[in-house]
Amino acid sequence: MPVACTSSFGDDLHVVKAGPCRRPRSRTLAAGTSPNGRRKWHTMGGPQRAAGSSASLRGADGRIYVATSMAGTRPPEQVSEKTLENRAHDALVTWLTEEHPQPGQTVPIREFARKLGMSRTPVRSAVGRLHERGLLAYDATAGFTVAVPSLSSLYELFELRVMIESHSLRRYTEQEGPAAPQILHDLVAEAGRLAEAALQDPAQYIAFRENDSRFHRTLVEMSGFPKLLALHDDLHLSIHVTRAGMEAPMNRDRLDAAVVEHREIVEALDAGDGPGARAALESHILRVRDQTIVFLSRPQPTVGGGFAR
Repeated sequence: MPVACTSSFGDDLHVVKAGPCRRPRSRTLAAGTSPNGRRKWHTMGGPQRAAGSSASLRGADGRIYVATSMAGTRPPEQVSEKTLENRAHDALVTWLTEEHPQPGQTVPIREFARKLGMSRTPVRSAVGRLHERGLLAYDATAGFTVAVPSLSSLYELFELRVMIESHSLRRYTEQEGPAAPQILHDLVAEAGRLAEAALQDPAQYIAFRENDSRFHRTLVEMSGFPKLLALHDDLHLSIHVTRAGMEAPMNRDRLDAAVVEHREIVEALDAGDGPGARAALESHILRVRDQTIVFLSRPQPTVGGGFAR
């Protein structure tokens, strides 16, 4: 098999010289080529042949020069620091909402970095974002820890939720008419089935809670205001993380109440009663707020044997 000497110049030019493959002693190349190319040596037609279009010419020395386009063969760009930070942020949120760490528990930054396969820098940045939102606290001795819920801040979060969801529903009824979209009917029907399933298997409560989140998010989405929806998503995360692991005990009365109140909102919309739908929605949110605050006002164990109040 003939041997070829391949020279790569920058990102766009690949030169293959047919004939004996000898390393040149100098960097002097044919006229019109770049003097600062990287040299690769391989067998003509072997697996290292560059992809792309090519053109050839015979030089005065009798050798064949083949110029091959190397466009599109650049190595993939490295993952940006922001992308790593977002990955770390999502992992931290999952930890807070699904693993239910106790208030005051130290955030294992080193362990997160190891599991995610990244340095601690993007993890620290993600921790800083959650600290700014009040979901994590900072202690000079322990470092970043899970924040102890504040009843006053939780009360304020629910007040903001009432404002956003009630206004969204008013906006929808004024612009689109009061009839409930089919998705709300579907979510209420699904909630009824999930409530029964959760009573039989507590692990199914997660699906019930996600159904509840989709119902309320749909109400805000119906407003047609993307920025309002983004505010609601951010607010929902704050409430969800604050309540994680410290919700009132699950029982039939609690689950049935949520399903019934969602159904009342939909029925009011179908009846053309926009104000009644908003009143039912506000009553539902405030009931959940009061239920949550009563439960959280009880002493809660924290890391170190103390209690959060």
